[in-house]
Amino acid sequence: MTNMQIKALANKGPTAVVWTEGYDGQTHYGDVFKALTPALFILATAAGLLVAVL
Repeated sequence: MTNMQIKALANKGPTAVVWTEGYDGQTHYGDVFKALTPALFILATAAGLLVAVL
């Protein structure tokens, strides 16, 4: 970038960032559970192995 381009961007002023997707105001618990399932499986496996070692 040249100095002129940097100054042009700096003097442009604040810009607003717009989120293009809508938010429906609901928590989709099924989707949250699907995302957490692998982590819960890994934690359960680790806990089982720890108990087996003891």
